[in-house]
Amino acid sequence: MITVRELIAVGGFDENAILAGDAFLEKELLGVTSFDSPDGHRWLRQGEFVLTTGFPFLSQTETIEAGLIQLIDSLADVGTPGLAIKLGRYIESLPFAVIEHAAQKQMPILSFPMEKAWSDVIVPVVRYIVDKQRSELEQTHAIYERFHRHLTIGAPVCQLAKLLQEALNASVTIYSPSHRWNWTSPFSELSQNIAWIERQCGHPAPPAIMNQPLVPLENGSYLRWLLCGQHKQGGILIDGLHRDLHSWEKVAIEQSAALLSLEMQRQQTVNETYQRFRNDFLQWLVSGHAGPRSVVTRRAQEVGWELDDHYFAVLLRADVASQTALTSWQENHSLLELINRYFSKTPHRILSGLDRNNHILLLVPFAEQQARHAESEIFSLLQQALLSTDVIPAISIGIGRHHLGWEGISESYREAQISLRTAFHTNSHTHTMGDHSPLRMQSYRDLALERILFAEQPNVEARVLAEECLSKIVQYDAEKNGQLLQTLQVFIQANGNHVDAAKSLFVHKNTIKYRLQLIRDLTGLHPESGQDQLLFRIALTVHAVGRHS
Repeated sequence: MITVRELIAVGGFDENAILAGDAFLEKELLGVTSFDSPDGHRWLRQGEFVLTTGFPFLSQTETIEAGLIQLIDSLADVGTPGLAIKLGRYIESLPFAVIEHAAQKQMPILSFPMEKAWSDVIVPVVRYIVDKQRSELEQTHAIYERFHRHLTIGAPVCQLAKLLQEALNASVTIYSPSHRWNWTSPFSELSQNIAWIERQCGHPAPPAIMNQPLVPLENGSYLRWLLCGQHKQGGILIDGLHRDLHSWEKVAIEQSAALLSLEMQRQQTVNETYQRFRNDFLQWLVSGHAGPRSVVTRRAQEVGWELDDHYFAVLLRADVASQTALTSWQENHSLLELINRYFSKTPHRILSGLDRNNHILLLVPFAEQQARHAESEIFSLLQQALLSTDVIPAISIGIGRHHLGWEGISESYREAQISLRTAFHTNSHTHTMGDHSPLRMQSYRDLALERILFAEQPNVEARVLAEECLSKIVQYDAEKNGQLLQTLQVFIQANGNHVDAAKSLFVHKNTIKYRLQLIRDLTGLHPESGQDQLLFRIALTVHAVGRHS
C-alpha cells in the first residue's frame, strides 16, 4: 500500500494540486481507477483512489456543488481514500462548500492536470505499488532468513534484542519480571516504561490485547505484549520510532515474540516442576517427620535451598468470591509467583511454596534475639510485594510463633494454620494499602479463645494450651513444694481480686502478688490481664478434666 502523499509524487501531480483534505494525505490506497458515470462508485473496491472529469455530476436538476457533495458521501461510504478531478473541462473550480465537506469526510481532493491521460497516473502508481510490494516481500524474506539462522545456530534468546535493533534500527528492550528477563539492545538505555509493564504483568490480558498484542504508545514507542496462558508475562518495547511500522518490521517483532513465548512456556514448565518439588519438600518439613538433619540438608540442596537454623511459618490465602479448588489454586499460585518475583530481588532467604491446602506457605528465617523484628519485617516485605502490582484480591495472613530449631517448624506451621483461619473469619488486624484490597493479618501470639475455636481439633489444641500455660507452674510446685497452681486457680475464681484470693488461702495479699509475679516469670503470661486470665481459665479447666479422667 502507498499513501495519497506518495501518489502525488509518483503520479507527477503539481505542487499546488491539493484542493481539499490536505490533513489526510497519509491515508493509504490499494490502487487507482477512473470512472465518468453517475453510479460508477457502485463498482469501486475499498482503497481505490478515483480519477474523474466531473462530467457525470453536471445535472439540470441539481447544482455542481450538490453533485460533488453527493459523490464525496458515496465514495466515503465505499472506503475511497481520495479523488482527483480534471478542472477546467466541465468544472471550472471547486466550490468552497465542497472543500469544507471533503474535510469533514476526511477526503483528499486533487486537481488532475488537463494535459495528462489517466494512464500517466495509473501506470506509474501501479508500478510503484508492485515495486514496493516486491521490496517488502524481499525484506520479509530476509527477516525470516535471519531468524532461521538464529534458530539453526542455537543462539540464546537474550540476543533477540540485538537482532531486533538491527532489523528496526531502533532501541529495543525485552522485559519479563517473572522470567528475570531484562535485555536491552547495544547502546540502549533502560526504558521508563519498564515499571509500568512490571505492574501489568501477571494479570489476565483483555480481549483487545489478545487480538492485537502490538500496541502503539503515546511517546512514539511500540509495545508487543508477551502472553502466556492468556496472561501478560512481559513485553518487547521498541523506543523512539515515531512512525508507522513496515509490514516486514511487524514480522520481525512477531517472530521475536513467537520465540520468546516458546521460551516462556519451556521455562514455565521447568519452574512449575521445580516448584512442585519445593512444595513437596516444604510439606515434608512441616509434617514433623523430616528425619535426621543430614537428610533434611540433602533434600534442601536438591531443590536449591540452603537452610537456616530457625524458621517461623507464615500462611497466606487469596480470598476470592468463588473459592473452588481450581480458583483457589489459580489465585494463590499467581500470588506466589508475585511474591517469589519480589523476594528474588531481596537478600532474604525465605522458603516459599504451596501447602496441601493450596495456601501459600512461607518459612521465614529468624535470629533467636530478633524474633519479633523478623515478624514485622516479613509483613512489610509482603506489603511492598503486593503494592508492586495494580490489582490484588483481599488476602488473609496467619503467622505462627517462633520455635527454635527445625523441630519447631511443624509447631509454627500448626499455629499459622489457626491464625489464618482466625484472620479469614474475623475482621480484626485489618490493614489497608491505599486503593488496594485489605490485608487481614493475625499472629498466633495475639490469640486467646480463637486458638481453640479455629483449631481443626479443638480438644487437642486445648490440651496444648493447658500444657503451655501450666507445665512450668506444675513443675515448680513439684520441685519447690509450692502453691502456685492453687494460688492461680483461687485468684481466677475470685475474678482477679487479690484480697478475696488472700482470704480464701489465709495468706497476706502481698503473698498473692508475689506468687503471681512468679507465674508471670515462668509463663510470660499475666494473670491480672483479661486475655491471659481467659487462657488460664481454659487451661485450668482442661487440666482438671484431664486429671480426673
